[in-house]
Amino acid sequence: MPVTRGEGKLRSDTRRNRRRLLEAVGELAREAPDQLTMQAVASRAEIGPATAYRYYSTVDDVLAAYVLSVVEELRDFSAASSAEGQPLFDSVVDKWVDLLAEHGPALVQLRSRRGYLERLHHGNEIITAMRDAWSRPVLGLLGDIGLPDEILEYALFLNNMMYDPREIQDLLQETDLSRREVVTRLTEAYRGALRGWVRAG
Repeated sequence: MPVTRGEGKLRSDTRRNRRRLLEAVGELAREAPDQLTMQAVASRAEIGPATAYRYYSTVDDVLAAYVLSVVEELRDFSAASSAEGQPLFDSVVDKWVDLLAEHGPALVQLRSRRGYLERLHHGNEIITAMRDAWSRPVLGLLGDIGLPDEILEYALFLNNMMYDPREIQDLLQETDLSRREVVTRLTEAYRGALRGWVRAG
């Protein structure tokens, strides 16, 4: 079916407006997180509130779309990497910390009352993308340290806890640890947690 000129323009406007809303929510999360409202996001995006509400019902919906875009960037990086085992895991951790440096303030705004596993089992879009980003690196790490692949879901659960954006930002901002020290210590602690999980079972 041919696309009329009006339909093509509408699609272009829709893409542009969504992009502007996502950029706006990221900027506001960095600059004024306590003032994060749909009205503020629409104003920053220079889009009328009624138009903004056509795309996203709540500020949490805009934040969720923003977080998903960041997680998809991590997923695409992980999928494109030619590394294997521990080097792959290390490169994905580095990429995650880089993404947090840029997008962390927005990522920590979105919280769920539901746990990681519940959201994973119910097909939450963000958690599914996180699983897709981390599964291959975590499996490679498990193989390198001699742990069974069967614990992958638990390993992803532990990964979600240890590499939580809020906690990484806390370490980077509230301690004198360098970025490299934070990454190294978290990774060593994660390896220890994986071994401990298997030993306890």
